[in-house]
Amino acid sequence: MPPDAAHAPVAAPGGPWRASIVIEWENLRWSAADRCWAMLAELARQVEACPAPAEGLAQDIEVIILHEATMASSQAVERAARESMGRVPARALLRVLPTEGCDYYAQKNEGVRVARGDLVVFLDSDVIPEAGWLPTLLAAFDDPRVEVACGACWLATDGVVSKAMALSWFFPLRDTRNSLEASSSLFANNVAFRRATALRYPFPPLPGSSRGSCRLLARQLVRDGRGLFLHRGARVQHPAPHGWRHLARRALAHGRDDLLFARATEQGGAGASVGRTARLHRRALTRILKHRRRVALRALAVPAALVVAVAYYTLHGTGDLLTRLAPGWAGRHLRL
Repeated sequence: MPPDAAHAPVAAPGGPWRASIVIEWENLRWSAADRCWAMLAELARQVEACPAPAEGLAQDIEVIILHEATMASSQAVERAARESMGRVPARALLRVLPTEGCDYYAQKNEGVRVARGDLVVFLDSDVIPEAGWLPTLLAAFDDPRVEVACGACWLATDGVVSKAMALSWFFPLRDTRNSLEASSSLFANNVAFRRATALRYPFPPLPGSSRGSCRLLARQLVRDGRGLFLHRGARVQHPAPHGWRHLARRALAHGRDDLLFARATEQGGAGASVGRTARLHRRALTRILKHRRRVALRALAVPAALVVAVAYYTLHGTGDLLTRLAPGWAGRHLRL
């Protein structure tokens, strides 16, 4: 790619560009880098597996990687991406764009601004798509009702801690259904928009939070009657929080985010926080005891899994409380 290709004027949407795949580089701060390399290698295979471009077109898919300029140079990111992909499919154009002061959601919104595809696909840098993910997600838009198609996401289960989190965290357990159905929620790590819809509905700001903007966006889409759908057959695997330190930090930030989301939806009272913490503890313990066999959690490991879940949601409640008592300190320290 010529050095200035990434910064060339953006063409109007439509025409030869069927899809723009937008990848944020922000999650590399919190996950093992090998997951990103595995994601890119799988993405290259899936781009090649998509139906061939229209006759006479050399390229119809662009892969856009957005990274914080202070983390790495665009040249270093592009070199790593090309090495990981092995070979960028001939039909795809790789664009690596630096951003300044853009967090997770801001990078996604910037990706929409520069995208040229009729469809904009968001894929996180730390999730690994299952075979057939991309063709399945794009095919959802053959249905004219679909304006937004969210894929399914499940948590990796390679140890007691990850199995405990898979059972007790907010991602559903993996299932093998392949249905397309109306939805009232979405995960930002695996979702596609018609570009016109993405431009009209950017991820809204939730000041001070690490995550949660996707929940506000889903509410807006449902409220306005936009076609939000879930395709259960477009599946990606998400990593469990990496290491005890990250698990604790994630729990504290999660509690803070839930409080900020509750305040944004006028449910930010102290009583609501107490009820939310109790409800999350109860749900986690119930799911571990009821569904442990779905993640091959042995009976002897159940007590350890219960301890992990209780510790996580106790820290979650602590993040909520600290945000109330010391909002300035929490804003500086309880964010991802």
